[in-house]
Amino acid sequence: MKKQIIIALAVLGFFPFFTEAQILNHNFEKIDIYYENFSIMEICDVPCENFENRHGSIVQHKDLTDSLAIIKWIGIINRLKKTDTADENYNKRLDTRAKLFLHGINDTISICLDYWNTDICNQRYDTSPELRLELEKMFQKPKPKKT
Repeated sequence: MKKQIIIALAVLGFFPFFTEAQILNHNFEKIDIYYENFSIMEICDVPCENFENRHGSIVQHKDLTDSLAIIKWIGIINRLKKTDTADENYNKRLDTRAKLFLHGINDTISICLDYWNTDICNQRYDTSPELRLELEKMFQKPKPKKT
C-alpha cells in the first residue's frame, strides 16, 4: 500500500511538467519581441501572420541577446499552462498583441499571444499574468523626471 501511494505521489509530482510548454531544451541566442499594448482596441482580430510588419507605427520591437534575460523569458514561457480544450477561447483565433521569435543555433520558434492565449508551435497555452506583466514592463514608457 505504501508503495502504491509513493508511486501515485511521484506521478502527480511530475504531472505539471507534462502540461507546461517545455521548450527549455533549446539553446537560444536571441529573442526578438514585437509588442502592441493589450489595451488597444481593434475593429477585427489581428492575425499572427506578419504581425511584426502589419502595424509598423504601433508595434514596438526589442531584441534580447543577454543570456540572463533570455533565461528569464524561457522560464516564463516554460511556466505557461496548456489551455483546456473545453475552454471557450480554445479554438478562437488569436487577437495578436505580441510575437516572439526565439532564435536558436539551428531553428527559430515563433510564439504569438493575445490577452488570453499563447500559441507555441500550434499548441495553445494560457497567457499568464506574469507574461503580460513582463511585456508591459519591458515596453512601458519611462516616466518624466521631476525637477
